[in-house]
Amino acid sequence: MPDHLVIHCPRCPSDEVEAQLGSPEDPTAVAALACLLCGHRWHPTELPTLLAPDYDQAYGTAPALAEEELTLALWAEGINVRAQAAASGNGPGVDRGGYRLFYLRQAAYLDRAAHAMAVAARGRLITQQPADDAADAAVMAADLLLHLDLELDQVHVEGVLGADSPQWQSPDGLRGYVRQEYTAWQEWESAARRSRRDP
Repeated sequence: MPDHLVIHCPRCPSDEVEAQLGSPEDPTAVAALACLLCGHRWHPTELPTLLAPDYDQAYGTAPALAEEELTLALWAEGINVRAQAAASGNGPGVDRGGYRLFYLRQAAYLDRAAHAMAVAARGRLITQQPADDAADAAVMAADLLLHLDLELDQVHVEGVLGADSPQWQSPDGLRGYVRQEYTAWQEWESAARRSRRDP
């Protein structure tokens, strides 16, 4: 966790925010916070209230996007093979926890990819449309995860706020939910690895 307050832009996924203060040349200028990614300005009394890890906190130790994409593709194939085997009576299918973890990692992958596309679009490295499409895909995957957690009575939810929290009921909120759950899963995985290593 950072030792300082992380401020997120209320309009885009960035946490690159600076305080713009009035200058001696223009003492009437209104001090405000400004997003370095999208340029949005707002006042401290309008600070975003989304309580979720930022991108560095959630994904700082995550696998590279290309590696995670390959992992998800192989995992999806394995789920299909097990489902076909279970349908023909040749073994069990994937349990709910396994499905849930797949959807969590898929949603996190899409959230990360959309964030990278948003940054690229802002830097004019790509056009805006692919970034918008990536953001839509990330929101859809996040919504699927949240509703799966609600259907499973939140038995797999590890974060501080449950899937039924009102703060998740927006596109940014849904993606924040993914970051909360991915961070909690990584912490659980790290603790499990330590306990196996140091019994």
